[in-house]
Amino acid sequence: MARGRGMMLGVGAALIVGILLAATFSLGVYVGEHGWTWQGVSLAGPAQRPGGPPPGQAPPGGGAPPPGGAGLPPRSPDLRGQVRALEDGTLFLATSDGPRTVELAPQVQVRTTSGESLGIAALQPGAPVAVFGHRGDGGQVLVADVVVLFSP
Repeated sequence: MARGRGMMLGVGAALIVGILLAATFSLGVYVGEHGWTWQGVSLAGPAQRPGGPPPGQAPPGGGAPPPGGAGLPPRSPDLRGQVRALEDGTLFLATSDGPRTVELAPQVQVRTTSGESLGIAALQPGAPVAVFGHRGDGGQVLVADVVVLFSP
């Protein structure tokens, strides 16, 4: 009887260890794809991080300067990432903080870093971009006025 109880405890312990290993693996995959973001994965766009500067402003102490070029407005971009998709006036980006969506203004300008004007069709999946825009819909949505396409 004691032998049966010991075997049941062993099987139960092995099952619990297996569940914990599966959960750890799943968490690792999630963090590898989306990173550690304080607000989790959101398609709503960038938000202010606790204790950090608002989007589009340089971090205190300098931080990395924005990429230079004739095609860039004279301020830091509101968002940087790679194009995932472009559907019905909405640009889906993969950023270091996870996926983000950006609405395109009706008169959005798509440019290269040298200032050359391009059409919206130039925003192909995988293309690295910087988005300059304004907040719409009560500050909840980033609306792109200028999208700068970097050469890969």
